[in-house]
Amino acid sequence: MKNGRLGLLLIAVSILVISLMVWLLHAHQLRVHRDQVRILGVTLVRALSGAALAQLVPESGGSSLLNTLISVQRSDAYAYGVVLTKSGTKVFENVAPGSIVPAADIPPADPSAWFGEHTLTSPGDDREIREFFGPVLQRGELAGFVRVGFYARPQSALLGSDTPYASAMALLVLLFTTLPYLLFRRELRPLFQITSRLSEIEQSYGGLTTDVLPGGGMRDFMQRFDQFTQVMQTKVRDQEEQRLAAQTTSQLLAYKQKKMDAIFDAIPEALLVIDESSTPSYANLKIESLLGVSRKEVIGISPQQWCSNKEVLALLIRLRSHGGPVLNACSLVYVPEEHSDRKISAVAYPLSSPNAQTKMQGMLIVFRDISEEQQARQAGVEFVAHVAHELKTPLSGISAYSELLFDYAGLDEKTRVTAVNAIHEEAVHAAALINNLLNISKLETGALSIHTKRVNMSDLLREAAENMRTNAAARNVSLVLDIAPDLSSAKLDKDMIRIAIDNLLGNAFKYSNPGGTVTLRAENLDDLQMKISVRDQGIGISPEDCAKVFDKYYRSGDNEVATRSGHGLGLFLVKQIVEMHYGTISVSSELGKWTEFTIQFHTQTQELDASATA
Repeated sequence: MKNGRLGLLLIAVSILVISLMVWLLHAHQLRVHRDQVRILGVTLVRALSGAALAQLVPESGGSSLLNTLISVQRSDAYAYGVVLTKSGTKVFENVAPGSIVPAADIPPADPSAWFGEHTLTSPGDDREIREFFGPVLQRGELAGFVRVGFYARPQSALLGSDTPYASAMALLVLLFTTLPYLLFRRELRPLFQITSRLSEIEQSYGGLTTDVLPGGGMRDFMQRFDQFTQVMQTKVRDQEEQRLAAQTTSQLLAYKQKKMDAIFDAIPEALLVIDESSTPSYANLKIESLLGVSRKEVIGISPQQWCSNKEVLALLIRLRSHGGPVLNACSLVYVPEEHSDRKISAVAYPLSSPNAQTKMQGMLIVFRDISEEQQARQAGVEFVAHVAHELKTPLSGISAYSELLFDYAGLDEKTRVTAVNAIHEEAVHAAALINNLLNISKLETGALSIHTKRVNMSDLLREAAENMRTNAAARNVSLVLDIAPDLSSAKLDKDMIRIAIDNLLGNAFKYSNPGGTVTLRAENLDDLQMKISVRDQGIGISPEDCAKVFDKYYRSGDNEVATRSGHGLGLFLVKQIVEMHYGTISVSSELGKWTEFTIQFHTQTQELDASATA
């Protein structure tokens, strides 16, 4: 009886111990689960808050950073993830199967309340949800919020993965209760060994340990086993946090790398980074258009294998490091063999080590197409020489006739009149050239503005024709006016249109043959349109030159054109003035017979009114 009672007492104590163990293990599971949920929630919200709203809301067929991070963490407790605008409108959500997003208030305007967490109840099943929220910033301004919810209690069975441990412990307790009390002490020896082994394992993982108490029995074993379980779970949790942080960092670094590549590819120059052996380690997309090779054919390959241009190859070889910085031959201008009309500039910049500025780690070579710059520079040189020549001619005439007038008393009346007229004509010629230069300078600097008013076009054209008749007579050219009697008025800048008409008439007189006729015609068209044309009977323009006559500084290479003065600015100025009035100008010609310039514009345009009042 006594032994039976002792056995029953031992069994009752064993059942009580097993129940307590199960309860403690379950309570520990809940605590660990809550800790993991908090770590995951805070980490995920902070990672998402650092991203732009465009990363969280994918375009059609794209991927969201929210989906990526949730797929990485793989938590069974995950319930949902939602992206909201700052007004509370839902723009994207990721919900676990069987979960429903509960309603929640938008955080207040105070930035200190943008990050936080609270407890909600899942609609339908009334499960407790721990929700974490944080702001989404766009260029430092609040763009919205992100909400991430996790179930506060695990969805798995009571013990889940710890069931084998609980079963093993329960079996051990039951086995010990069936043994005689005298054998119980002897059977405790394996437990002491297990406890010592657990202590060694805890020490290897940096856990806290307590001394093994002789005769401690099951109590010491349970204490050691619980301590071991905590150490292992803490280690697993730390490793999971490190893994999640590493994957998040990797995702962000990959995004930043793609962003930097896009920036470098958008640069109009070709970039090439070479190491100390002149082997390329980076190249942007522009390298293909300037060097004719793709970056896949360049990176990691010796220049001798991909560089076909001898000058570039020689530069790369000279840049090869020999223990010190390169001091000479760091720039190059060359003409590609396959494009003889282009010029490419290559400039090398040393890349210093962050820790030692005097130590070079490679070179950055910038390739740039300078063809247009060279052409503009050459055109500028030619223009200055041409303008100097154009100014020299009237100034020489003025100087010669002014010297003649020194002997004013000894000259007859006809000679005096001829000298004065010649001086006046040459002065007008020089003034026209200077005025064109000043007007073009104002156009290019934006200082030439439009001042519109209603203008009688018939009076304007007749006045321009009268002022140009002296020029026509001097060249033995007739000027004919063909202006429609019902020609309407137009709202435009009178002075600027007058400059355009004077340039067209002056060009027509200049390139007309003696005895020829220049016709100034104006008429109304449909839809309040007006057309003004100037037609001559001169040397004509070839089809090739017709496509370029409105270019700045352009002068035809034709021998007949070269014998007549000109500076390549008049028609360019006319085109700019017409386009400022939202009109069009065109040219048609038959070589050796005639040329006609036609201006067409609207007599009242809303665009012109808007630009004039701006």
